[in-house]
Amino acid sequence: MQYPRQASPIEEIAVRGLTWALIGMIFGFIFAVLAEIQGTYLPGPLGQLAAIAAAAALTALFYGSMRLTVLVANLTFIATLVYTWKGSAIFGLEPLVLIGAAIGVLVGATYGWKDKRSRVFCADAKVLAGAAAGVLGGALVLGLEAVIGQLEGAWRAMVLAPLATSIYIALAPWFVRRCRTLLPPILDGALVGLGVGGVTGVLFMVMVGTFAPEMIPSAPLQALVQRVEQAWPGIVVGCSLVCFPVGVARALLKRPWYDL
Repeated sequence: MQYPRQASPIEEIAVRGLTWALIGMIFGFIFAVLAEIQGTYLPGPLGQLAAIAAAAALTALFYGSMRLTVLVANLTFIATLVYTWKGSAIFGLEPLVLIGAAIGVLVGATYGWKDKRSRVFCADAKVLAGAAAGVLGGALVLGLEAVIGQLEGAWRAMVLAPLATSIYIALAPWFVRRCRTLLPPILDGALVGLGVGGVTGVLFMVMVGTFAPEMIPSAPLQALVQRVEQAWPGIVVGCSLVCFPVGVARALLKRPWYDL
């Protein structure tokens, strides 16, 4: 009998670092979008804390089931390509978010119904753990800013990404043990699909709206997309860069993999 080859130390370090970098990228993009929305509609410390908590919760939702995340993201990407080619000239880009969300809910609910061994069944607990991590991490950062002065968007995100992720890893087992049965499997899958599909739709809308702003009829939404487009590359790259060494350090310290 052949057993799977055990990863070498170098491979373990690389995989850990890249995994954390990917989490940083996801958090960074979601944070960039929510920070711009918050700054427009809900200014102030409470709004900032709400945006941080939502970004952490959505990032945890992406990690609720990576197989479902990849499936929904790919299907949403294909659907948004077709819509952009066929229907965006008539209806604009705004429906991309609804299309992604609808596909995500349908695929996620089906996945939760059919796959009885999926980790998506812990999605409700992981989202709660992510929100709690965002609140705690956000409170620490906002408290720090009260002392040293407000950090710019990219710097704030670069502090929050590894901090909130580390807090999440510490909190997630407690939430999974106590909250994983809050929703039935179908709704767990639909929850993950909704978040992944909606965020994928937003990403595609920002990408297309950057090159063709006239396809977004709403002037306020067009301005929001332009601000997100200007902010997200630096935030995403920064979050990825600061999260990578955290993953490497966890590998060197032989910390166990997150496995829930």
